[in-house]
Amino acid sequence: MGFIEAINRLKRQTEACELNILVWGPGRNAGEHFEKRKKIKGEVCRCFPNADVCFSEDLDLTETLPGIDERDLVSQELWHLAVCDVCIVLDTSKGAGEEIAFYSRSPDAHKLLILTHERYESVTSFPSSLRKNQNQLFYNDQQYDTCNLVEHILSRIRTVALGKLGGFRL
Repeated sequence: MGFIEAINRLKRQTEACELNILVWGPGRNAGEHFEKRKKIKGEVCRCFPNADVCFSEDLDLTETLPGIDERDLVSQELWHLAVCDVCIVLDTSKGAGEEIAFYSRSPDAHKLLILTHERYESVTSFPSSLRKNQNQLFYNDQQYDTCNLVEHILSRIRTVALGKLGGFRL
């Protein structure tokens, strides 16, 4: 088997891998940005049929962890981040920015895949400095409008799955 055949076979194996994937970003009242978040989730589900792809707000830990305060989103999202393989963050809302700022200090910060508009790529601010140490993808208006940035997301997830198959933490 040559390189291309071997890579294609491995690609199929990564796409069949069991993964836990979070999609963070703007909430249901955010119009087009929430719709984009839903599209990203849908594409990830389509390409990784064995993955459990969720929004944090759809996960209820109160039955799994009796006593956890349902209003304590920080604790709940810390649990979510601990058990996920990848956390895609659509960085288009204040809430997503706050999640990035808070969780970028956690031991699981390497799981964050932050999607940021390219206009912020050269910004020198405290929030941008937190993002620079993370897995960050920059997109332009056309990539956002056509959802072409999904290919970059899927590529990152395949790499994480490959690491998981090989016993690496990516």
